[in-house]
Amino acid sequence: GFDLFHHPTWCPPERNLLRKFFEEANGQEWTTSTGWVDEVNDHCEWHNVQCNEEGKVVNLTLGNNGLSGRISSAIGSLMSLEIIDLRDNDLKGSIPSEIGNL
Repeated sequence: GFDLFHHPTWCPPERNLLRKFFEEANGQEWTTSTGWVDEVNDHCEWHNVQCNEEGKVVNLTLGNNGLSGRISSAIGSLMSLEIIDLRDNDLKGSIPSEIGNL
């Protein structure tokens, strides 16, 4: 079949990491998830995702947005991430050690 999941131009690695974060934090139940995992929108256009000029995620602001589930270890691979706001949600489990990679 024709699969662009691993094609860095059509599906950048950061997009895949955010998709994993979305799935593990029960994204389909979020208060606002506009554009998230939309196949045609650039991940930098997803709700409360901000990127730098190179398309790398630098800010993820999802406080008070109905997140549940757990924080994906994939978050630690968003190497340009400077700000993450997940306050006032219903996330379970521990903070993944991979977040120390940031």
